[in-house]
Amino acid sequence: MRLGEIGESGLIARWAGRVTAGPGVIKGIGDDAAVLRLGGRTLLVTTDMLVEGVHFDTAYAGWRDLGHKALAVNVSDIAAMGGCPLWAVIALGLPPSTEVEGIDEFYAGLLESAGRWGVSLAGGDTVRSPQAVVINLTVIGEAAPEGVLYRSGARPGDRIGVTGPLGASGAGLHLLQHPVSNLPPAIADTLRKAHLRPEPRLAAGAILAGSGCVTAAADLSDGLAADLGHICDASGVGCVVKAAALPVAPAAAELARVTGMDPMEWVLYGGEDYELLFTASPETGGELEGLMTEAGLSCCWIGKITADGRRLLQTPDGLRELRPGGYSHFPADGRDME
Repeated sequence: MRLGEIGESGLIARWAGRVTAGPGVIKGIGDDAAVLRLGGRTLLVTTDMLVEGVHFDTAYAGWRDLGHKALAVNVSDIAAMGGCPLWAVIALGLPPSTEVEGIDEFYAGLLESAGRWGVSLAGGDTVRSPQAVVINLTVIGEAAPEGVLYRSGARPGDRIGVTGPLGASGAGLHLLQHPVSNLPPAIADTLRKAHLRPEPRLAAGAILAGSGCVTAAADLSDGLAADLGHICDASGVGCVVKAAALPVAPAAAELARVTGMDPMEWVLYGGEDYELLFTASPETGGELEGLMTEAGLSCCWIGKITADGRRLLQTPDGLRELRPGGYSHFPADGRDME
């Protein structure tokens, strides 16, 4: 059997049941971060790898942007679990031809962002990579024991929410790969920044966790359809998403207008928006929305959780299956590769 035959999700499922959680492991495989107990503290641990030619292209991603993004994607996982990031360790695989000035720029972006998000860089490793640049960061954070957010708590009848507009990162990637000349510079800059320098929603994650209203949560890294699928899988539920309620990023809508593309492809399947996706009961949804509004943050309700296990998209033409879509490293998942 080859990896391409079972795909990424198949590989995870193959090993998840064989990994025995040791002492202190509250939650292992299957969420945005592992949850560990150390003394009286609840720690969150997440790791993410960026590979040149798979996750980024140096033709349009600068070294400083890579430093920022490598940390941001991990901090976003901590935010999705309702935690606060504390420490990071980094492993770099670098070809010998790599320019040292580029590495200096990478660390400048990394340390600048670490300062903003309160993360201390605690160490790491550097090795030779034959061809591609490989960046791996591990971030350790902390959460209140009663405030950790998981993917597995969504219940039938819950409302589905997101913390902000979607599609800008997917549209930004499209623009970077297929430049257009008739897009206003401000719109183009917004889209490129959305993809190259994402902002983890730490403040929103803290409010969601502290509210006591949220039943499940995840960050939007693989795409709305895929990440909502993760919550449904973990919770044993289905969903109905209202297409008309999906908040389309204005810059993405403008690029779609200029290029004649469908912005819903970026909203549902583009990925890397790093907004937070969450569920809450109808009874507490208003309270949660009020807390977010009071903090100057967005709370957009886009659908509901159902009991039948189906994933549906409600459109003006009726209900249709919400295809998995989103990013997948291996096509056996039934999702598009990017």
